[in-house]
Amino acid sequence: MSRRLLPLVAGTLGLAACGGGGGPTLPASALGLHPAPGGAPVLASTRVATSPDGGIYVNWDDLSVVLLTTTEAAPIADRVGGLAGTVAALRPLGRFTLIGVHLRNRGKVGSEPALNDLQVASDYAPEGTSSGPLRHLYHPTFPLAALSTQAIAGDCTVHLDPGQTATVLLLYPPLRPAASYLWGRFDGFSLDLHPGGRAEDADGDLHVARCTPPQPQ
Repeated sequence: MSRRLLPLVAGTLGLAACGGGGGPTLPASALGLHPAPGGAPVLASTRVATSPDGGIYVNWDDLSVVLLTTTEAAPIADRVGGLAGTVAALRPLGRFTLIGVHLRNRGKVGSEPALNDLQVASDYAPEGTSSGPLRHLYHPTFPLAALSTQAIAGDCTVHLDPGQTATVLLLYPPLRPAASYLWGRFDGFSLDLHPGGRAEDADGDLHVARCTPPQPQ
């Protein structure tokens, strides 16, 4: 199977924007997540760049994938307006996909790394989704919602001061079972993820918001 990340093309349907500030919260236990002793294993890692001045200064954030599992999306849909219809349409395809990333700002200024364009390769889309009403949710497969230990800012991102960390859980549609999944950013990076791991500090109440796919350039 040839696995690849897809460019965003005109015609991809958008979703309502992520909320910011205080916003709704959801207990991590509602997703079946429970704290475990010991450091969270890293499934894969990379770094992502932001710039406060259009590219003159590049600020780097470490990004470590610490969790790849499945979950029920109904508790999230109950907290986030406008997501219930999408969740209901996808539920017959199985449990939803949850990818947990740990972010650390290694730069000298605040950063808000984009997360809404992090996609799972469409090769894992369930049968019957290559056409029809669910196609836009899988080609490309962008996150539907984000849950975070820090308040969600803008469109499915978090604000990190220098040295600050956050764990963000990205909710994706149900995928076909596989030994590993290709995930990343088109023309940016790609990581091969094996199911497992844990989001050690994703405990208590998590900030939650709906995600908007990036717009075609």
